[in-house]
Formats: sequence, C-alpha cells, structure tokens
Amino acid sequence: MRVVLALLASIIVASGWGSPQPTAVSVGESCTLLQIKCVSSNKNDRVEITGEKTQHADEDQTGRGPRTRNPTPSQPVPHPNPDARPAVPGENLPVDCQVPSIECRVAPTPGPATSTTPIPTVTLTDLVTFRPTPPTLATEPDHVGIAGLPLNLVAAAPPQTLHGELFDHDVSVRFTPHHFTWTYGDGTTSTTTTPGRSWTQRGDAQFTPTPTSHVYAERGTYTAAVTVSYSPVVTFDTGQTQAVAGYVTSTSAEQSLRILEARTALVAYTCTEDPTGPGC
Repeated sequence: MRVVLALLASIIVASGWGSPQPTAVSVGESCTLLQIKCVSSNKNDRVEITGEKTQHADEDQTGRGPRTRNPTPSQPVPHPNPDARPAVPGENLPVDCQVPSIECRVAPTPGPATSTTPIPTVTLTDLVTFRPTPPTLATEPDHVGIAGLPLNLVAAAPPQTLHGELFDHDVSVRFTPHHFTWTYGDGTTSTTTTPGRSWTQRGDAQFTPTPTSHVYAERGTYTAAVTVSYSPVVTFDTGQTQAVAGYVTSTSAEQSLRILEARTALVAYTCTEDPTGPGC
C-alpha cells in the first residue's frame, strides 16, 4: 500500500508523525514494516515536505493466536535548517526523515478464566453428604472367645477418596483413618491408632495379647463394634487444598460374640473317642 503524505514541516513537529501508536492486528493478518521517504520543496510562500509511506507484509504467517504491532516510539524530526532548504522556488531537496521500526510479536493466548471469589473455610458440617464406607470388623477366634483369654479384634478401614460438589466447585475429599474406637459390649471401650493385625500376620500364637485384643472376664454373649475417625482433606478444582478441622466417623456393623468358660477335666478319652465324656 502506498500513501502520499503532504505535510507542513511545522505539522510534522507538532503531530509527532515519527511516533506511530500500537495497532492491534487480528488473527490471520501479518505484521508490517513501515518506511518513509521525504522531500522538501520550495513553494515560494512556504516549504512543504512530501513523502511516500510504504508498508510491506511480513513473511511471518504462523497464525498462532492474536498478534500486535509494537512500534518502537521515536521523536519527531525537526524541520531542516533554513540554510539547507531549497533556495530557488520549485527546487526539491531530499530530507532525512526518521523511520519508525515495527517490531512484531505473537501475543500469548489468554488462559482459562479463574475465579477471584475466595473459597470459604470448609467445616465438618459442609461434608455431611460425604460419608466414607463403614469399616468391617473381624475377630479371632471367629465370633467365639474364652473368658479370661485375649480375643483379637481387627478392623479393615483403608483411606478413601470421594468426589462431589462444594461451594459450586468440583471437589475430591480424601478420608484417612486417624484413630479407632473399640466397643466391646461389656461396658468397656478403648482407642488405638492401629486397626490391628491377625495373629498370623503378626506371627503370634493364638490367644497372644495384641494392641487391639480384649479380655472378657465372664462367659456370655456380647456385641462388639469399631468406630473409625477419619481426617478429611478437600481438594477443589482450582487446585486449592484444605485440611478440615475435626474428624468424620464411620462405625462398623455390630458383631455378636459368644464367650465361653474354659474348665479343666482329667479324662481317659478324647471327645472323638468318647463324645459323652466330661466337657464333650
């Protein structure tokens, strides 16, 4: 594109022609380089500067998102010294015009909008719809024990992650077991930080005391259960993570235990050999 400019030298100084402003370039357009050629002419009553402004398309056609022209600011060129002007009307004199340089760059593509609304502090009340799966309870021997000897109790309660929505955000809630409260059904309870392990896993013989075992003093039928207290941590879709104060609890199904009384008797035959013998 060629544009002929006819400007008075005084107008050049006042307008700052040598300092073009940044121009937005839409997607698909190319950056341009600006060149200006000027000539000073004697018009009898005034000295006039004319010029040609030529724009050449840049070869950069990457099309990687919006692009912006960033001209390097420059100062207007003063009018030439009067002694250098054409002395004879009608004569022309080349004038050194300042050439603004155009620097092309690819503007970064805007990322997804992020919410500036702060997320409230999560409380246990907010997690009422997030409930971990109840633990399971196993006993050794299986649902049977002997008064005065340890009965081993073992809970199965692995960490769990639940998904849902909170405060208009997608969230995941991680529940990690913190401690275990054992209810034995004989009026006593205890709390441990371990879910317990079987005698086989521990490498112990039957009726060996463990951190989660319990001794029933009398024979009878008892109902046992375990309650797991989970520490919740909430992760929002924004990446923000909150550890919630307090615990979310979950209780196992109750287990009915039959506690027997052990008696010693001197016999001549085993119960297999004599099913009607003492203690058989």
